[in-house]
Amino acid sequence: MTIFGRPVFYGWVIVVAAFMAQFVAVGVQTSVAAVFAPEMVAEFGWSRFQFFFADTIGQLLLMVIGFMLGPRVDRFGARPIMLSAAVVCIPALVLMSQVDEYWQYIVVRGVFLVTAASVSGFLVVSIAVSKWFVVKRGQALGWTSMGVSMAGLFWPTFTAAILIEPLGWRTAWVVLALCYAVIFLPSALLMRRRPEDHGLLPDGGPTQLSPEQIQQAAHDESTSLTRSEALRSSSFYLIVLIFGISVVGIFAILLNGVFFLREHGLSAAQAPLAVGAFSLFSMLTKPPWGWALDRWDTRVVGFVSFALGAIGFVLVINAGPTGSFAIIAGALAIMGAGIGDNIPIQDMFWAEYFGRRYLGAVRAVGFPVAMGISALTPSLVALAYDVIGSYDYAFYVCSGLWAGSALLCLLLRLPAKRRTPLQALVRAVAAWITPSTNPAARPAEQKRGLG
Repeated sequence: MTIFGRPVFYGWVIVVAAFMAQFVAVGVQTSVAAVFAPEMVAEFGWSRFQFFFADTIGQLLLMVIGFMLGPRVDRFGARPIMLSAAVVCIPALVLMSQVDEYWQYIVVRGVFLVTAASVSGFLVVSIAVSKWFVVKRGQALGWTSMGVSMAGLFWPTFTAAILIEPLGWRTAWVVLALCYAVIFLPSALLMRRRPEDHGLLPDGGPTQLSPEQIQQAAHDESTSLTRSEALRSSSFYLIVLIFGISVVGIFAILLNGVFFLREHGLSAAQAPLAVGAFSLFSMLTKPPWGWALDRWDTRVVGFVSFALGAIGFVLVINAGPTGSFAIIAGALAIMGAGIGDNIPIQDMFWAEYFGRRYLGAVRAVGFPVAMGISALTPSLVALAYDVIGSYDYAFYVCSGLWAGSALLCLLLRLPAKRRTPLQALVRAVAAWITPSTNPAARPAEQKRGLG
């Protein structure tokens, strides 16, 4: 396709569509929960555990749905699944404005909203993007996952200041339904299954890649592991564990962060802004993390990312009692910079270790386990506060889990089928040590420089 007369690889359109889909799907489900929580808890007299229990219900349902979803993304692509989820999500957002009883809240948010919004976002679009890129996969996933962080930066402040304060929380839900429809539906319509369906190759093929990079893309396709092969690999279970326990900290800070900061003296306006520092730096660091993933060992990049996030979490816990907006926001920024790599590194690990051909089917097996762990997070963190009267203990556990994820990254090993054949490895090392002096063997951009 061409834009303003210049050829553009359609994979980058997929990246933009995935960015916007995650921006609004995560925004209206996860990002705004902490803003609505004080209002709805105060009006209905619920405990924090009761409010967040709906998220636990939704995540548990995703365990079942996710297992069936992956193979269908491989077969049909993301578009029909995203549109089907939107048919459920939009009415659920509107119905949130009509909630008067706790059972209604559990059904509307827990059964329909959380489930549909999650299906329409992260898992589906990340698989779609991974199928369109191999060589530039890290960069593509980095840009795509910025939508999640942008959601955390924009939606809480927008919802609190522009919607809830002047209009009330019930009208706010209706406006969010409209925002979701306007942004999400066009994004879903732009999605396509895989480049080969349209006569293209990953990353743009010969027009944008060197012969070596084209060979790398072909190797990725031919060595992709089926679901049964993946289940026989120890790396499969390590990746599930790494990201199953790491997501605990993300849900903890996004869903309970505003409560935590208000406990330490920040106002209703300051608390979302401080948490916004986490989202801002998480967003800004995603492209650099993606760039690093394309160039360096993903295990090392993952270790650095999780270690920095764990340190940042400890800083946040100790910054809270100061009551200083600047210190708290700075600590949250450090944590966000580290954990900003969580989504791109997760998508990169799955695609790099198991290939893109059966990626949906493979990820669908690990998805329920990760969802099962994350499902307990909102309720357990809130319950810890209700019982102990402090978030500190739960947050220290989250920091420890991130440190554990950092160490587990270093234990990963590529499945035997995915390793570079010895002959190709020897050629690559020889080319690196002794670059060819033959212009015909050089990349196109170098050949142009000779003339």
